[in-house]
Amino acid sequence: MMPPIPAPAPAAGPAPRGLRPITLLWVLLGSLPLLIALGGGGGAWIAHRQNLRDEARTAAQSQLLPSSPASADPSPRSSGTPVPAPSWLTGRTEPRLVDAQEKPVLGPVYAARDATYTAAFQGWPFAFRVPPAWNCVDGVTLPTAPDAYRKVCVDESVPGSNRSVVLALQHCVNNCTAAKLKTQALAWLAKSGKVTQFDNRTWYAVTNPAANGDYLLELVHRFVVDDRQYIVAVYATAPYGDRAVIQKIVNSIVSQAG
Repeated sequence: MMPPIPAPAPAAGPAPRGLRPITLLWVLLGSLPLLIALGGGGGAWIAHRQNLRDEARTAAQSQLLPSSPASADPSPRSSGTPVPAPSWLTGRTEPRLVDAQEKPVLGPVYAARDATYTAAFQGWPFAFRVPPAWNCVDGVTLPTAPDAYRKVCVDESVPGSNRSVVLALQHCVNNCTAAKLKTQALAWLAKSGKVTQFDNRTWYAVTNPAANGDYLLELVHRFVVDDRQYIVAVYATAPYGDRAVIQKIVNSIVSQAG
């Protein structure tokens, strides 16, 4: 009599949705803060590099527009002095994806069947879709935009791939007219070359190739959630052949923000 054939192992279920604060890679390599401080491997190293690049770039913007929101902090700071994170986001709830039609600002959009992971940050007014191998970490607070929360999302499947999307979230408190919000939004694109208007709340600029030889998509979008006015600025980069990857993410951000 033949021995019973063992049952096959159950297939792995879909990856959990929602923000992953610590990934297996980072658990193996050590704590996330130490990795970012040292410019460690994998996604943390890419995030560290992107933080430094974006900080330098935004500082350059502030020199062109000294009265812009990018230079809201007039006090000089050395590059080694950390800037306190903003504190106006007080909610504890993670947002969910809304049932909204994907808006093709530029390039392709996610189809319903596409395998994605939901990036949902506590207190933020929207969530958005990224590929399953991506993860997001806190970005450094920029001296030139101390009121902006920043997130750095990177492709962890191929360290050094240079596929990343950086978000900066601002809100408006007083005199939030359409003209003021437009000026504040466009300040993020002050040094971005030709700016294209998609609609009366969305603008973008494409640099191809960028200074490092990659495709660069920069976008700003103003939106309203629960009667509160927001601006999200996005800085997305990837090799030219992978541009559709970041275009889908950026389109998801605009679609979900509303």
